Amino acid sequence: MARTSYLARREGRYFMQARFAVQCAPLIGKPLYRASLGTSDYRTARMRLLECLGWFHRMNDSVDYTSLFQKNVAELRAYLQDCWPISDERLFARRSYEELLKNLNRKAQAAGCGPDMIEPEFPSLFRTFVQQNVEAEAYLRKAERVRNYERGRADMQAAVQFGAVPDSFQRPLSAPPHAPRSYPIAASPMVATRAEQSSHAPERTEETATKHVPPFSAALAEYLKERREAGDSADALREVELIIQFLIDQFADVDVGSFDGGQAQELDTMLPDIPDRKNIPREHCVSLATRYAYAQKHGWTELKRLTEARIRNGYHNALSKFFGWLITKGYYPHAKPIFKEISGKNLVSLPRDSFESDEIKLMFSQPLFIGCEAPKRIWKPGTVFIQSHLYWGYIILVLHGLRISELGQIEIEDIVQRNSIYYIDLRGFDPKKGRVAIEDQKRFKTASSERLVPMHPLVIELGLLERVKELKERGCPVLFPEWEPYPKPNGELRWGQPITKSWQYLKTKIGITRADVTAYSTRHTYADFLDSTGVSHRGRMRAMGHSTKGDIPAGYGSKKRFTARDLDEILSIASPEIQFMSETLLKAKAEADEGRLTVVKPWLHRSNWSKHYREKFG
Repeated sequence: MARTSYLARREGRYFMQARFAVQCAPLIGKPLYRASLGTSDYRTARMRLLECLGWFHRMNDSVDYTSLFQKNVAELRAYLQDCWPISDERLFARRSYEELLKNLNRKAQAAGCGPDMIEPEFPSLFRTFVQQNVEAEAYLRKAERVRNYERGRADMQAAVQFGAVPDSFQRPLSAPPHAPRSYPIAASPMVATRAEQSSHAPERTEETATKHVPPFSAALAEYLKERREAGDSADALREVELIIQFLIDQFADVDVGSFDGGQAQELDTMLPDIPDRKNIPREHCVSLATRYAYAQKHGWTELKRLTEARIRNGYHNALSKFFGWLITKGYYPHAKPIFKEISGKNLVSLPRDSFESDEIKLMFSQPLFIGCEAPKRIWKPGTVFIQSHLYWGYIILVLHGLRISELGQIEIEDIVQRNSIYYIDLRGFDPKKGRVAIEDQKRFKTASSERLVPMHPLVIELGLLERVKELKERGCPVLFPEWEPYPKPNGELRWGQPITKSWQYLKTKIGITRADVTAYSTRHTYADFLDSTGVSHRGRMRAMGHSTKGDIPAGYGSKKRFTARDLDEILSIASPEIQFMSETLLKAKAEADEGRLTVVKPWLHRSNWSKHYREKFG
């Protein structure tokens, strides 16, 4: 293919355009690679294009994810041996390659082909590759500032010699920027050599030396305030708060700038030895530091280690975000530390499984669903029929795949009808009614969690709309006023508490001992139901509230509505488990309607609402 096939120009800017091979395009998720070359200069564009074509052609003949990631690992090893300093063209190609790998990683994960399963060293190589790119980019920016300064200084000296500026206004020269420290990889001797050579470089630059550097506690408070205003989730901020407090407890509340690479490495080695809460006395569970100290003093007998995912996705990510923010603010004068230490004794994460058919049948044969003893004794058989928040909770979770935290926040007006079909409208607020205060909007896991969920016909037959009507007549704005969320220490509400707490009793009562089954397995069960239908991939993603970011085909079309075909498939979901639920639940409902079971509705009285809703609504 001619060179001009790869290089194009639009509105004065050049971009690269190359077609993926037929066998490679499905792996990448698109048939065409198109990326801006970030310049309007023809020579620069050609140099950047030449650098990018190398990795593009080497991966383009891949036929599956295995061969694709094997080639990418080889490519990463080659990149990690680049000599310092990295040229602008080389860095541009590296950054373009980095973005492609990020999208490829998400695509492979969605297809069940995690890169770490194919090439275990890929994650560590990629992290170091990204770190090198960040440091090289920072170095080039500083070098450009120095060049600009030198040009200005030369002009100033010429002006002084000319007599235009008094000698007293001349300024001393500033030192050129120092190359940031690199992080070695065992498989890459050249990278290790570069890291050792650069380890003697001064760690503070003139720019950061004059900037006020706060202690960790003040920096943490500023970070939390800034990220809350930006809309970050309370759970994510809690992770950062916990781990930075652990840092403060172990290394004292020192100035951020005095925390060097050696201390960061020491912190990294401590993280795998933080124990789980289980079997630790409550007075020793007040912080990560007290749990760590308890394990160091009493040993690991009867204690449980944290999972690898908890450390990597929780603590490592939180530290990476925080130190990245410190560097951006100019508070941290050293190279960004990499946190990656995991002990072989840390536990693997258990993948959640869906319920088996017998477990579903046992669950919906309990007194809560077919007749219990009293409102406070819902697990004992009797003649009382009470469609409480727990009754509806389990049914809605299984038939709609909602996240547990989404249930307690459903409002009366979230039950909407469109074209004769009822939906559960899961959005933070109704934009048709204007803006609301941030504290009043409902919180969901991600932006993609906001969606319209078609209501299963069985739920309507069981009388959920009657509950809506009765509560609306009494001026109650929420669907489950008896729902009591659990307030966390940081003030965030844990909305799933009623279900998760009742599940601990229910699973014991019906004899579920599988460790990979939790209350969240209702969502996996619903996913199985969807997989048994002909619903499209895009429809499945929307029904589950999954993100379509990086999935180009699923990103087109309405972000809330389903196609007529997908809607029909979802509303007609059928399985032996749903058939059993229908027969069992409708039979109990019929007995209640006929008077053979006593219907009790305590939620219609404000005195029986949860403390949270009584205080909220007065």
